[in-house]
Amino acid sequence: MSSRAVVYKRNEREGWNKFSARYTKVAIPEFRPFGRRLIEIAGLRKGLWALDVATGPGEPALTIARRVGRNGVVVGVDFSPAMLRRARARARAMDVRNALFREMDAERLTFGDMIFDRAFCRFGLMLMPNAGRALKEMRRVLVPGGRVAIAVWSAQSKVNTVDIVRRTLERHHVGHPPPGAPDFFRFGKAGAVEQALRRAGFRSVRSERMTVEWVFKGPDEFWDSMKKGPSLQRALAKVSPAVRRAVKADVFRALEKFRRSGKLRIPNEAVLAVGVK
Repeated sequence: MSSRAVVYKRNEREGWNKFSARYTKVAIPEFRPFGRRLIEIAGLRKGLWALDVATGPGEPALTIARRVGRNGVVVGVDFSPAMLRRARARARAMDVRNALFREMDAERLTFGDMIFDRAFCRFGLMLMPNAGRALKEMRRVLVPGGRVAIAVWSAQSKVNTVDIVRRTLERHHVGHPPPGAPDFFRFGKAGAVEQALRRAGFRSVRSERMTVEWVFKGPDEFWDSMKKGPSLQRALAKVSPAVRRAVKADVFRALEKFRRSGKLRIPNEAVLAVGVK
């Protein structure tokens, strides 16, 4: 691993630790439809053993745990201890007893070979510097015939909540990606995630595109939500108040085209893919 990748991952880990509370509150409901569809296309059933990579605060791991039932098991892994503490707390609150959570780097899973029937990774792969290695690790721990199910963001222009902010920051020459950061949208290109799965050794690869509308009461709620995220927070930390105001005003203008029936309804597209070992 390059030194830049090492620094990037260390900083990301710290960032996700700090962001864990906000992420748990906001992202679980926003991402839930994508997780449910992943479970469907993976052919999950009772009694299976499943792995959830980059589980964050335990999703879709806890949903998976209920689907596989008492005779099934799910293990959620993440490199953020703060996220895992929230995952364990949610499991206790929901009385889910067949879910385990472990601190682990997705590019270096510490499990033995051929343990799990299914592996999931919802919106984590595109954040990994060596995503190809992570996919190979997921394949390694699957039993023959096991399936992997992945969700990644589509092209930036189709992930509107992010696109609005990123384009505005670029116009104001702020918010550059941190050193060592991978291209967040590289798997949104046509055929990209399918090719990555095949390179990792998966067969019978298929994919679909799924759009979910995120609804906000208005521009203020959208701005409040986004500015608490690590990307915009980091981008605005070192700029003047005047630039912050200009960025906010430009974001508000860009949001107007998404106003429907008094609310903002912003579509975001993801690519969902499944492969077989």
